Amino acid sequence: MSDELHCSWDSIHDPEYGAYTTANAAEVLPGVTKPLPADIWREWDYVWNYGVTEDLGTSDLLVVPKPPVATTLPFIGGRFVINYGINMAFTAMYSVGEGSDFLKQFLEGDDEALTSEAAADESRAIAARERITQRWEDSDVTRDKNRVITKDAYRASLTRNWSAASNAELIEALAEATELAGRIFIAHYYNSVGGGEYTSVVGKILDEHIPDHPPEWANTITSGLTDVESALPAKAIWDLSRFIAARPALAGAFPSLTADELLANLADPPNDDWQAFAGEWAPFIEELGFRGQNETDPSFRTWNEAPNFVLSSIQADLQASPERDPHELERKQAAAREVVEGEIESKLPAEVLDEYRHALRLAQMMNRGRESSKANWARACRTQRPPTMELGRRLAADGVLDEADDVWFLRLPELRQAAEGNLDAAATKANVAARKDERSRLEGYELPVMFEWPLDLIPMEAAEPVSSATYEGLGVSPGSATGKARVVTSAEAATSATLEPGEILVAPVTDAAWTPLFIPAAGVVVETGGILSHAATVAREFGIPAVAQIRGITSLIPDGATVTIDGSNGTVTVEP
Repeated sequence: MSDELHCSWDSIHDPEYGAYTTANAAEVLPGVTKPLPADIWREWDYVWNYGVTEDLGTSDLLVVPKPPVATTLPFIGGRFVINYGINMAFTAMYSVGEGSDFLKQFLEGDDEALTSEAAADESRAIAARERITQRWEDSDVTRDKNRVITKDAYRASLTRNWSAASNAELIEALAEATELAGRIFIAHYYNSVGGGEYTSVVGKILDEHIPDHPPEWANTITSGLTDVESALPAKAIWDLSRFIAARPALAGAFPSLTADELLANLADPPNDDWQAFAGEWAPFIEELGFRGQNETDPSFRTWNEAPNFVLSSIQADLQASPERDPHELERKQAAAREVVEGEIESKLPAEVLDEYRHALRLAQMMNRGRESSKANWARACRTQRPPTMELGRRLAADGVLDEADDVWFLRLPELRQAAEGNLDAAATKANVAARKDERSRLEGYELPVMFEWPLDLIPMEAAEPVSSATYEGLGVSPGSATGKARVVTSAEAATSATLEPGEILVAPVTDAAWTPLFIPAAGVVVETGGILSHAATVAREFGIPAVAQIRGITSLIPDGATVTIDGSNGTVTVEP
């Protein structure tokens, strides 16, 4: 194993599984992370990795490395990446025949590199496949059970009096929250694998038996599913905007108020309209307050702490026409899906209908469930924040840290030492300062899409925006649109972004917390992501054209330029 790391909190690399990708990784955890979240991440990553091998009865076939050795979700150059080498080893545990190519539904890269081999011991693989197939069949039951578990845990983490807990109890609470995140992620893994597997099966059936079918059919019938979890924030914010729009005085005042003024009125409603809106706002925050940019990183504030993004999204939705109603957009996409499903059924040979229907049912169930299991996991991750911040406040009060947020620049062993009163203040402050400098330096570098260890970091060079050009990517949601580009360069920038109706959202990535921006948007362009990425899934639910996999597009398109995107052929054209 190599210890020649690019970052002092990087994962250590096992040469047996040294193949990595950044594709889709930034959708979950963008940018350079901080040291403590990376350490916490590695802890729960091990929990679910080991949990899956135990669950499938294959722990003797694949020995999961312990932190800080890289497992499936490690860090390189301070950035979160996906270890597709060990992912393929996981997949081989239950693969028979030709192996599995499920990862190509999520990641960009060489199809061959993203296809697992079949297991050498076929009898063990068959037994493991029977187990994982049962998990796929039961995924909706598991999803609902985990929703209750994580909602209860999240609510308890918000309401507990952390100031009354001892330091040892805070460390124990963080450990329990980390364990919870790992256990909950197992279901997300099963949903992701199963959704990708059965989407591939559906595509292969169509290719074999209806070879001249439109290329978007496989996407169409695994989309338009309605009630997709990652579309929920956009719908809930839209509903708040309609509540306001129905009250003329409130609707007239709301768009011109600053975030601070809006929050002040919610805290102390000046009239009956504001009192009524506060009554709608409270359950919204209770249900969706765990969401936010970088929501799986406990060092970031989410909507319950920093609701500015939600308030600006409500203001944008107030300007949107009724045709942008996300509920109606969902219904239209569901109707379109049903039409295509009927046409496919009429063309498939009778002898493959049962196989097709079974694969389609599971693909739809798990592609919808993947978004729900991601939300459950995000809630679990949020329970790591309160005990850690309480420790940070105590360490700052004791002079060990300059400020509470510096706790995120400690390493996990240091935090445990600090809780015992065994951390030197001067050395700790020096380490925090050095790691902040290190993180700042790393932000000037990036990683290749697919690579093997060891590698050299790539200096980041922003391309010059051009006034006329056409770029080719991957069409992930069909249709075309023309509008002004609204370039949002980071998750942090998204918290204050407001799109005008008809603009094209251009971003490095998007995730569930970005989706309120999809309502006014005429189209979406992102730098990374596959067919089943979160951005692609929500874009198809709302019938918004979307293009992915155009690296550097946030630098190439001038903000405000007129662009035309084609989500069917994957092109983005900057108009002269």
